[in-house]
Amino acid sequence: MRWCQDYVSWYNHQHHHSSLAGFTPYQVFSGDYKQIATIRQQALDDAFAKHPQRFSQGRPLVKLTPAEVFINPIPEEADQQTIETGVNFPTLPRVKQKAI
Repeated sequence: MRWCQDYVSWYNHQHHHSSLAGFTPYQVFSGDYKQIATIRQQALDDAFAKHPQRFSQGRPLVKLTPAEVFINPIPEEADQQTIETGVNFPTLPRVKQKAI
């Protein structure tokens, strides 16, 4: 149990995901990634201003997270039951975010 708690905490708060443009899940969920992206972009802009010759493809831009991320996306041709429950894997209930 302790290992799982430590792993989940690490995964959500310290692990920078390539599929989330180098942000952690917590940063994306909380919206903190926007401020971090601004800081990253400023660093890139400063580097570009000082040494533009190092950037053969022009001014670098910070990659942002995708608008949506899915593990099991619901196919467009899904039946109404699947669409309403939001689950296309029959043994998993849909997880609904609770308001804090």
